[in-house]
Amino acid sequence: MPALNEIKSYEFNEDGLVELRSEQAGTNWPVVYMIHDDKNLYIGETTSAATRMQQHLKNDEKKNLEIIDIVFNKEFNKSVVLDYEQRLIKYCSVDRKFQNIINKNKGQQAAHNYYQRPYYKNQFGVLWQELKNKGLVEHPLDRIENENIFKFSPYNALTGEQTEVSVSVMKSILETFQKDTKGVSLVDGCAGTGKTVLAISIINSLINAVNLEEEEDEFLSEEQGIDASKIETLLQIKHHIEHERNGKPFKIGFVFPMPGIRSTIRQVFRECGNGLTKDMVIGPTDVIKDEYDILIVDESHRLSKRKNLTGYGSFDNTSRALGLVPEETNQLEWILKSAKHVVLFYDKNQSVKSSDVTYNEYQASLHKYGKNISKFQLKTQMRCEGGDTYIKYVKDLMECRRQKFERISNYDFMIFDDVDLLVETVRRKDDALGLSKTVAGFSWDWETKPNKRPKDNMEYYDYLVHAGKYDIMIENHKYIWNLSNENWVTRQDSHCTIGCIHTSQGYDMNYVGVIFGKEIDYNPITNKIEINLDNYKDKKVKAGTDEETVKELIINTYTTIMARGIKGCYVYACNPNLQKYLKEYIVPANSVTID
Repeated sequence: MPALNEIKSYEFNEDGLVELRSEQAGTNWPVVYMIHDDKNLYIGETTSAATRMQQHLKNDEKKNLEIIDIVFNKEFNKSVVLDYEQRLIKYCSVDRKFQNIINKNKGQQAAHNYYQRPYYKNQFGVLWQELKNKGLVEHPLDRIENENIFKFSPYNALTGEQTEVSVSVMKSILETFQKDTKGVSLVDGCAGTGKTVLAISIINSLINAVNLEEEEDEFLSEEQGIDASKIETLLQIKHHIEHERNGKPFKIGFVFPMPGIRSTIRQVFRECGNGLTKDMVIGPTDVIKDEYDILIVDESHRLSKRKNLTGYGSFDNTSRALGLVPEETNQLEWILKSAKHVVLFYDKNQSVKSSDVTYNEYQASLHKYGKNISKFQLKTQMRCEGGDTYIKYVKDLMECRRQKFERISNYDFMIFDDVDLLVETVRRKDDALGLSKTVAGFSWDWETKPNKRPKDNMEYYDYLVHAGKYDIMIENHKYIWNLSNENWVTRQDSHCTIGCIHTSQGYDMNYVGVIFGKEIDYNPITNKIEINLDNYKDKKVKAGTDEETVKELIINTYTTIMARGIKGCYVYACNPNLQKYLKEYIVPANSVTID
């Protein structure tokens, strides 16, 4: 039986306070509460609702709110209400029933484990439905969880590991400006370790450090779980801005090498507000358009050099504007020259194009232009419900070092003999859960590529289908490549089209279907993955690149896209030897019931 939540409403005034004090649980029990009018909402937690309400009534920003709704539950404890406070702030911010969430901390306390947390996580769904029935929220949880603003929200609670790295990076930034020098923070982490979420959290903390004073005592007195060293660091940053920079905030740029996800994060920043603006999100060539104090680079393994680019003019112009020789530099060096402190999020195993700066080139540029390099690492898998076990399993498969089959617990990892059954199963998952897409390797030319990006209204896709157009044929099944490189994962037409590494890298999906193309095979004699470059259609990757490097990039591609799925990954291989090899280590789809 679910725990029963009793949600009681009180007028947010002295009369309501008197009524609340008459409640037995109103003065000495953990609760979570919502203070609001029609447009504004404040969310909090306390062990004494009456005492906290009295304090809020004296607050200039909150005193004009009208109603306080308090959630009473005899099974609540301090850890539960801390957790629920953070969840409510994050979900309500995306739900948009209220136009303005006025919490200064925006729910950024550190996430921590506690007794029966999985049970209470499940119970939060019950509470949310009760709030929905009461008219305090509008949308179901599953819809909210598929929103980009939810996945990339600055309101995400950080894990202990992420919090530690966050504080260390901000201390390094502060030290750079205190000593008036240059500095670099390098954060290494494989796919799914929460690099983008951490980057956004750091930006949000730096932007809003000046707003900390009003609630700092409240945070500490209520023990809201915010790391004490984080509070101290942010207060020092606030002091530095006010006294050393005359109140001038840091000019921060958030650099994304890939245009697809860059446009998604711009939209997230625009919707979030709270000091975040879409202009903060830039491409590598934009670093010369402003004077930046801090540049934070996500997916920095995708920064380019002058090789196999679509256009060289922009690269050359930016290089020369920074006083660099185009043939001797790269985008990493642009960034290192363009800010006082640079924060780089990096994973060498996610480099997928020959234009990407190689690991050795990356290290050389760091030591050439980087000063005072501080290194940090993220190890804990945050995306896949299969956890670190699944990620290691995939890497072992792609490197042919797996010795035996292992069923991945809490993760739907299957291999299909029928490619169209895989595609249709992923589409059914997309219908049920959203954010479930199929991605393939570059074994087929993009014949249907539109001259202009079509609107996301399915009309262009329908036109192609009725005209008999297609890009991919496997076993007489015909498919069309993605119609746009930008925001493909969240476009409606992604339900019907097949994506690639460049449209999916950096995104989370609920389920991902992965089609291994004709360019990749397995040699049972040598026990090695082999690449047939004749069947690989990405000419820009192949041009001027040796076969071993291309092979490494292709293996990185498949390893990366297999890590996109939160709940599951479905695979199919075009080549029989690779299909047979993978079936030794992955659950066959025909051996289980597919929803």
